[in-house]
Amino acid sequence: MWNGRLQGPELREAFLLCMELIDRFSLTRWLADDRLMESISPADLQWSLEVYVPRVARTSLLRMARLPSQFENNNEAVEVMIDKGQDHVVHLIHRTFTSEAEAMAWLMEPV
Repeated sequence: MWNGRLQGPELREAFLLCMELIDRFSLTRWLADDRLMESISPADLQWSLEVYVPRVARTSLLRMARLPSQFENNNEAVEVMIDKGQDHVVHLIHRTFTSEAEAMAWLMEPV
C-alpha cells in the first residue's frame, strides 16, 4: 500500500523494487493499493512511461487489480500509464476496483 507522496529517486526505487519482486517470484497477479498515493510529478510520470511501463509489460504478470487513489491527480497520471501500457502489453489484464475483497476475488480466479 502506498502512503503519501513519493517522488524522484524514492518513487523510482519503489517501482523498481516491485519489478524485482515480480521477476524474482514470477508473480502472475498483483494488487496495487494506491488509495493513499498522492500525485505523481510530471518527471516521474515521464520516467514511468519510458522505463516502468515497458518493463511491466514484459513481466510474468497476467492480472493487475488496482484500488485507485483518493487523489485525482494520481488517478490521472495512472490512467496515462495504463493507456500507454496498451502499446506494450500483450497478456496483462488490468482492472480497477473500489473494494479490496472484490479485487482479491478477481485476482484469484483462474486465468
